[in-house]
Amino acid sequence: MQRPASGMSLHPGRLAGGWASQKTGLVYREVPKAACSSLGQLLYYAEHGRFFAGDIHDAADEVIKWPAPGFGTVLSRGDRFVFSAIRNPFARLLACYFDKVRARQRDGAYYRGNLRAILMQHYGADLSEQADPRPGFRRFVLFVRDTLRNADRFWYDRHWTPQAQHLRSFAVNGVAFDHLFRVEQFADGVAPVLARVPGHPTPLPHFNVATRPDLPLDSYFDDLTLHLVHEIYRWDFELFGYAPFDPVQQGPAQPLDLEAINQRLADPHPPHWACLGS
Repeated sequence: MQRPASGMSLHPGRLAGGWASQKTGLVYREVPKAACSSLGQLLYYAEHGRFFAGDIHDAADEVIKWPAPGFGTVLSRGDRFVFSAIRNPFARLLACYFDKVRARQRDGAYYRGNLRAILMQHYGADLSEQADPRPGFRRFVLFVRDTLRNADRFWYDRHWTPQAQHLRSFAVNGVAFDHLFRVEQFADGVAPVLARVPGHPTPLPHFNVATRPDLPLDSYFDDLTLHLVHEIYRWDFELFGYAPFDPVQQGPAQPLDLEAINQRLADPHPPHWACLGS
């Protein structure tokens, strides 16, 4: 069995990030900061007929996640429906910054302990509440590029890992996606998923939405930051049809080709830049 260039082992049991619903046959590959809380809540609703009271990531045994035995049971069904959602890399990375760097987490502490200290001391980021958030964001992008490029396993973080890398864990293990949709077209994209959930809520509520100051999204990206984001997320831009170097254009530059995406994600030898930080 070939070993992928990404460093993943081809193994049908290694499907981290997988969620499932026994009642509906839905299988979801979580992509952090791409409506994952809303879609996780939908799978919870599919099982229990109600939303989880709290952050869905705290639901524990009430949600079927890999490697629970029930996950494999759903995955082996002939009527399974494997899906995920993707997001414009510019908006996704900015959401990471405000949710995981600027804001306190549910326990009142900042994310990952001394992450903010690293950004302030080694990257010169001013993260005080009164500071303009844009220069700090640009230094955060540099930090992300450095940790991925240098394969720094301590600071490698799933929230800002490229989306193609997340989806690839399914594809290289023989699990093709039946449906992928963009967060920017959420209502239309989630419709085929909702169709499998009896009595589903319409519209599906949004959960855990990161808030940020009312500043134009493109104002966060100077020339250097645009090139760094392209370096980090080049495969996301190319594979999912988003416009590189143009944060103003949040919508797709081209339609999704699901067959081509499944084929490219499953390739054991993708381009070297598709495996940044692996």
